[in-house]
Amino acid sequence: MRGSWAIAACAPLLAAVLAGEAQAGAWTQKRGDGILLTGYSTHWLVAPGGTRLRKSEVSFYAEYGLLDRVTLVGRLALQSLNETRAAPDDVSDSAFRSALIAIGGTEAGLRFKLLEAGPWALSTQLSRTFESAGENRNNQRFGTGGGDVEVRLLAGRGFGRDSFVDVQIARRSLAERGGEEWRLDTAIGVPVSLRWRVMAETFSVSAGSRPGIPAYSGHRTQISAIYDAPAGFSISAGILATLQTENSARETAGLVRLWRRF
Repeated sequence: MRGSWAIAACAPLLAAVLAGEAQAGAWTQKRGDGILLTGYSTHWLVAPGGTRLRKSEVSFYAEYGLLDRVTLVGRLALQSLNETRAAPDDVSDSAFRSALIAIGGTEAGLRFKLLEAGPWALSTQLSRTFESAGENRNNQRFGTGGGDVEVRLLAGRGFGRDSFVDVQIARRSLAERGGEEWRLDTAIGVPVSLRWRVMAETFSVSAGSRPGIPAYSGHRTQISAIYDAPAGFSISAGILATLQTENSARETAGLVRLWRRF
């Protein structure tokens, strides 16, 4: 894997767009209530062709209850991208390096409550990405993409005191040259003391081939520890690692988040 495809292969595992920090689960916000997540993360990625990417990101994700059954969701991030591109096989020059600071991962949508009965919650979400200079789409150069539409089904169940399981499946329709991605995200959270919780998450993406881009898939896992401060906010820290990839980069990342309800 060389040239432009090697660059593109770094993108599948950069997609925290509405995956990890963004998805607050199947439960909608009550009217007038909301949550704001401010995060910082650093990512190290290596594409199959040898291209390396270092991404640092400050992200902002928010939910706001428009109605008891309808929640507005949105995300954007300021990204610092440093790429070391492997030289093509037929070129003896040293690897190409570039750097970019840009807005990326911009997305907005609506979540609709379908059912909430006892510990169970079921909802659906419709969202759209927006063009920006940073990372907008899997397997595409930075600055391309925008206009993709995703339909997501979310199911969750609460257990005991603050324990929960959440499963989400999504289909993302890609604009321009067409194609689609399928995503499967899961999360489980368990309290370990009065103010400490542990959360384990998985993120999977799969897409068929389309003109100029072969089929790809990626599966990641993330473990986080969350501290609920007496002041009414929460702080979390976690690590992310790749479990398996095909035609996409392997990723390791560290992240911290500040959670605040309003």
